[in-house]
Amino acid sequence: MSDFLFARPSLLEGIGRNIDLFGMLNSYNSANSGRAADLNAKLNDIAALRRDFLKAYASVII
Repeated sequence: MSDFLFARPSLLEGIGRNIDLFGMLNSYNSANSGRAADLNAKLNDIAALRRDFLKAYASVII
């Protein structure tokens, strides 16, 4: 989940990149500051750990 700042291209973007001669299609997710990006990544990591823990816990209990 800490891939927030990475772009997730679609099929149409992939096709469009073949004819994009000047690199105008490059766009990335951004944050206001480095601290904001770090905080967002940490919160996403914690959320992923929580989901994994709850799945593991449910598989043991049930």
